[in-house]
Amino acid sequence: MPPANLTPAKWPKTLTAGHLHRLVRAERDPRRALALFDAATAASVSAPILPSPDTVSLLTSRLASAGLLPLATSLLSRSRALFPSAADLEPPFLTLLRAFSRTHRPLAALQLFRSAPSALALPHSARSYTAVLATLVSHSHLPLAHSLLADMRAGGFAPTTATYNVLLKAHCSDASAPIEDAVRLFRNIPKPDACSYNTVIDGLCRRSRRADAQEIFSEMVANGVAPTVVTYTTVINWLARDGCLDDALKMFDEMGRIGIAPNVVTYSSLIDGLCKGGRAASALELLDRMAKEAKLPNTITYSSVINGLCKEDRLNEAMEVLDRMRLQGRKPDAGLFGKLIVGLCGAGRAVEAANYLDEMVLSGVEPNRVTWSLHVRINDAVVTALCAKGEAGRTFRVYQSMRTRGISTEPGTFHLLVEFFSKKNDLEKAAHVVLDMLSEKCIPERETWDIILTRYWSKKKDM
Repeated sequence: MPPANLTPAKWPKTLTAGHLHRLVRAERDPRRALALFDAATAASVSAPILPSPDTVSLLTSRLASAGLLPLATSLLSRSRALFPSAADLEPPFLTLLRAFSRTHRPLAALQLFRSAPSALALPHSARSYTAVLATLVSHSHLPLAHSLLADMRAGGFAPTTATYNVLLKAHCSDASAPIEDAVRLFRNIPKPDACSYNTVIDGLCRRSRRADAQEIFSEMVANGVAPTVVTYTTVINWLARDGCLDDALKMFDEMGRIGIAPNVVTYSSLIDGLCKGGRAASALELLDRMAKEAKLPNTITYSSVINGLCKEDRLNEAMEVLDRMRLQGRKPDAGLFGKLIVGLCGAGRAVEAANYLDEMVLSGVEPNRVTWSLHVRINDAVVTALCAKGEAGRTFRVYQSMRTRGISTEPGTFHLLVEFFSKKNDLEKAAHVVLDMLSEKCIPERETWDIILTRYWSKKKDM
């Protein structure tokens, strides 16, 4: 019989280890999944189920991911009695070590690892050493990682390629560490794999050592280790960042010749480099190619293209790309809207810029701590452009929208608005702006007072 707190419909009459695994996987609440697991495996039931290590791994991972680490650890400890061999416990044990890493508790992972032989009767292995090393490295505990590596060797476990790759990543990711240390470590790997080569190539590229990276790349091919899409993407990314666009395009074409399909990251890296290098037309061609290959660009890709087109004053094409982006369900952010709006303002297309500002507001893009100054610049740019075009009505509507949404107005923009409305003989609006200035404790300059007072005096003489 199923326990009282579980839905009877989910409990088959004949329960097997496979059924139990599917039930645990289907149950969204990890606590309920644990209750189900305990009910099926309890020694007090007439026919307790012996769960598979995969089921224990799955449940351990879900409990840990939900922050229920004590329950996950307890489950692992209790599961020791369910398995005839300690080796059966290693998969869920590794799962829990990695879960501690995901929940940012590397020292707890290390403590669990050290206690495994006594608490779980689970001897250490090269895989468990590597899992803990990866956790320590990912959380920047490098001295502990090196100490654990020494323990690993002292325990008679030769570091595997995976172990070396973890340490290699640590050396290459640390900008303060000499890259020569990483290269020496790489040379000590008995059988480096594609991950080894990719990591050291990326480390060399990060430090602008492209010639050395190219040498390692050639060595990789010569040693029969096939370059992957990650290898090519790494090199293309750094070539594009450094402005070596022709070399990046050659690498991109080489991928196609040997049958390695570029992914979204490959395209995005190259597109970003082309746009920053003033070659937005080539970037557009790649964007079209992505569409033909059914590789949907992400927001970063679209942002690069739109920014590049705006820098080259190809605003109509930038607007088309923005429309394409929205048709694919991508929501532009303030930065993306801002690039197009400021570009339109600079080109004297103030009304179109104001239209996009309205779209940005209607789409729910609101300022936060990070984007506050950006929103101020965008709105001020639109107001300034509308004033230059003499669009009095639209200018005031945008200004009122700014006030309603709490967007700050720069002192120079306040002065511009007072001057603009005064010249338009709309003294009511000019006075309104002055009152707003005073309410924000922004004291008008003498020139601002002179403008509005002169207009009021002239109006009085004409009466």
